[in-house]
Amino acid sequence: MRSHPAPQPRYCSDSMPAPSLLDHPLLEPLLMRGAARRAEAFSDAQRARMRPYSRLAGQQYRTALELRDDETRIVTWGLLRDAAFHALLALESASDGALSSSLHRAWEGLGTRAEAPAALERVRLVLASEDSLVEIASSVSNLDELRPAAEESVAWLIGLAEVRSPKQIARLRALRVALFALASLIVIWALVSYWLALSALSLPPRER
Repeated sequence: MRSHPAPQPRYCSDSMPAPSLLDHPLLEPLLMRGAARRAEAFSDAQRARMRPYSRLAGQQYRTALELRDDETRIVTWGLLRDAAFHALLALESASDGALSSSLHRAWEGLGTRAEAPAALERVRLVLASEDSLVEIASSVSNLDELRPAAEESVAWLIGLAEVRSPKQIARLRALRVALFALASLIVIWALVSYWLALSALSLPPRER
């Protein structure tokens, strides 16, 4: 079965505007500018084809994050590898071509992306390997040290397969900004009240 490279979203093109301070990763959970660009890169029909794979990848990733003991080490890596594979299939399903039938072809279709996290290069061979996880665990001595890099890489892949519509992103962003503004006002009010209380306590008894 012939594999087709994953479609390159429009936000990855050379015409993409230079990133601003608002594109800083720390602001992404609030402003969701990256998520909005990813959402605009796909049509409703493409998102419908991507959704089953994207949801499955997200479920596998969240399950992997919950497993932290040594007994589930192999299972965790299996979930991370499967989550990455399904995220890649979600990207491939945006096109009308046949989907990759193997991990190697799926990762080959991804190619090299400039915006990919540096951690991806550290774990790409492990996540793209079709060897059994037992063999990988025995051959890779620092597998536990690579787990944070694997989690970051899989999260990035899942983020590429954005299945929420631009309208959904806009509503969620408005809600997050409103909640952030409300929380900021509460914090400021608490700090001002605390400062006024300290000022009042520092006054002589006759001046209170």
